[in-house]
Parts: sequence; structure tokens; C-alpha cells
Amino acid sequence: MPVVTHLECSRCRHRVSMEAPPAAVMPPSFCPVDGGALLVRYDMEVLRMRARREQSAELSARPGASAGMWRYAEVLPEVTPVSLGEGWTPLLQSWRHPGLLIKDEGANPTGTAEARGMAMAISLVAYFDGGMQGRPPLAALSVGVAAYAAAAQRKAHLFLPRDLSPESELEAVFYGAEVHLVDGPAEQCRRRLEHEMSLRRAAKDAGEELWIDLSAPQHPFRVEGDKTLGYELVEQMGWTYPDALLWPLGDATSLVGVWKAFEEMEVLGWVAGRRPRVYVGEIAADRFAASPDSSSLEIVTASGGRVVRQDERAALAKVLDFARQEGVFLSPQGAAAAAAFESLAGSGEVRPDERIVLVNPSAGWKDGDALRAAMPLRRLGRFPTSLPVGGIITPI
Repeated sequence: MPVVTHLECSRCRHRVSMEAPPAAVMPPSFCPVDGGALLVRYDMEVLRMRARREQSAELSARPGASAGMWRYAEVLPEVTPVSLGEGWTPLLQSWRHPGLLIKDEGANPTGTAEARGMAMAISLVAYFDGGMQGRPPLAALSVGVAAYAAAAQRKAHLFLPRDLSPESELEAVFYGAEVHLVDGPAEQCRRRLEHEMSLRRAAKDAGEELWIDLSAPQHPFRVEGDKTLGYELVEQMGWTYPDALLWPLGDATSLVGVWKAFEEMEVLGWVAGRRPRVYVGEIAADRFAASPDSSSLEIVTASGGRVVRQDERAALAKVLDFARQEGVFLSPQGAAAAAAFESLAGSGEVRPDERIVLVNPSAGWKDGDALRAAMPLRRLGRFPTSLPVGGIITPI
């Protein structure tokens, strides 16, 4: 990777070397000095030569749907992609609100924006295989890694809450991941994974198999995948910024990647003007502000936006509203951003003449169990509650 030079703290600019392959595969996610997010940095002179001003025009001539997020190879680490077609998700015009556009990340493989970061992180892991023994398994806290681990022919260990939806557990198992169900919330899953990783590091001399931890959303290589959303959005808008972004609750870290993309595009001369205001639709009080990656909250404040708190019932109602009136099945997080739009439009904080982009981070069906319980909805009764003996495929 001749273009990547080091990791840099987004706050204090402290540098972390990436010279040794193990450090590159398993880099720290936070600055050892002040805890800021660590970002991948490039030799910008080389980057300028590779990605000239006219490159933006050449990009527009490329078939976006076929190349996905890898159409931005000139500004990404030089690797052979482990890809399932992630990126180049639709930017939909709202049928009811002329200034509102919906960036539907639910169209990604596995139905979530997480596909971008996972594709990049696993591609980098595969790139550095030569510097490590064997093909170490991957460890994570979400189902999204399972598909990419399968594509890379690697074992995946997923630490997930015991009340995981049946659909998500089925997805993980079908991709071949080993699922470790944990009692308690997501934080308990993280502690269990960290404990497992520490035991393996302590026993490595005894031949214990090491895992590569991709659990942190702030993993620098996952952020590099996340940033492609920023490049893509600006290109889809004719190489201009929207006036405001409606950002989903629970996807704070992706915002760091998108902001990094804006910074890089400005250096390259691909975009100019004022960056968008960022508004976050929040349901649970202080949830976004309490994110472990406070860099995202700093971005919201610096942009001139804010966190917009919403009533949970009003936010969930937006799932139904956008499904029936727009034909878009929002996730609960996307619905919180939609509720924020309604509130901001009502107060005049966003104007009818502005271009506003609502980012929906995942397909609504990913949260089917939660939505069914919250609405509440009953099953339609068309499917059997049990299967005949003989398995899934049986004679009628």
C-alpha cells in the first residue's frame, strides 16, 4: 500500500505507524494520547497525482452500479477487493417533499451500510495475509461480517445478544459463522469478546489461534469503507454538497468517515463550498452524545447542526408513513432521522428551498422483530408455525 503513510488522531494529530503487517491488520481504533478516532492518512501529493481534478468527470462516466464503492479506487488503499457489490446505493427523490432526498443504504449487501466498512476491512486483512501465519479467523459483534468472511474464505466468530432475532441468527449460521450468544446487552457482548481476545493473546505461545478483531466500528479500515458514502453522495449530487444531512441514530461512526471524505475531496478540488449541516434524530435521551466516538458529536456541532430528540412513538410511526407514502422501508434509526426532518421543517430550521439528504442506514426488514413488537403487528397467518418431518424441502 504505497499511498497509505500512517494513522492520525482526528483531534491532536498524533501519528501511529502502520509499517508492520500485524499492526496494519489489527490497528488501534483510538489515539493513545487523547482517545480521538484514528484515521488512515495518505501521501496527499501521490493522491493528487492519482486523482486529478478531471478525475471527477471521468468517474461520472464509470458504471456506478457495477463498480460499487470500489469506483473510488484512486482514493482507497490499493488492495484486491473482497466485494459483494457494496456501494452505489440509490439516492431517491421524495414523492412528497421536493427538497428531500433519501440515501437508502438498505440496498447494500446484507441490507446495511455496515457492508462498506466490512468490505474494506476484510480486503485489508486479506492483503496483509503474507505477514501473518495461516488465515486467522475474524471476530465481531454484528452479523454483517459473516457474509464477507464467507467471501474471503475465513471463519467468523460473532458475539451477539441471546435475544437476537431469529432472522439474524439464521443469516449468521447460513454464512458459516460461529455464533456465541451472550446474556445481556451489546456492551456485555463486547466484554465477552474482549475477554476471549485477551485469553488468546496470553496463550499464543501455547499455540492458541489468534483472531482478528473487527468489532470496533471505529476500526480505521472500516472508516475507510464508510467514507465512500461521502464520495458517492457528492457525486450523485453533481459534485456539490447538500445543504443538510439527516443522520441516523446509532450510526455515529460512519459520520466520521463521511466527514473524512469531504476533507479529502476538498483537498483534491472535487468539491467546494460549505459542508452540510448535520442533524441527528435521537430517540433515547443522550444516546448519541454518549457514543464512545465523541468525534461524531464534534462534527455535528461544528457543522452548525444539532441532535434532535424525538418521541419514540412518533419516530416509529415514520416507518409506516414512509413505507406507505414513499415506498421506502426505513429502519427505526432512519425513521428517527425522518421524524427529525418533520420537526426541523416545522420550525423553519430547514427550508423548502434547501436540498436535504436523509440517510437510511439499513433496510427495515433487518429490524422486523422489533418493529412487529413495537407496532404491534400480528403475523398474517399464511405460513406454517412448524415444518413437516423431512426438513425445509418437503413434498406438498
